[in-house]
Amino acid sequence: MELWAKIGDEKVKLQGSMLAVMEQLLSLAKEKGGQAQLLSFHAGQKERRRLKRELRAAGKNLVEAARNYVRWSYQIEARKLRRQIRELKKKERVNSKGIRFLPKGVQKRIEQLQGQLSQVNEKLANL
Repeated sequence: MELWAKIGDEKVKLQGSMLAVMEQLLSLAKEKGGQAQLLSFHAGQKERRRLKRELRAAGKNLVEAARNYVRWSYQIEARKLRRQIRELKKKERVNSKGIRFLPKGVQKRIEQLQGQLSQVNEKLANL
């Protein structure tokens, strides 16, 4: 996605995935006063539709549309991580003495995923 916007009195060009562009837009708007005006954008069909839908929902406020999209994206990521953790916890086994344990490597993977989940939750809280 490529997006041209006027933030404050400066024109900026943002490129990358839709999530990266929206994150950059939020950070620039936060630095330079909070108002942004959409000049033009080029993207694939799905991204165009999504951006237009977000703009309609936010009353044509580009910063609010970007915040909503980023929040939605982080929520999806958090759900995905929680689901992976839940599925890995189902791999718990019981040995012959009745002691429950997780197979080798599963506990480390769960800890990694929980770390990623805490990072995503922190990003969500900072929006």
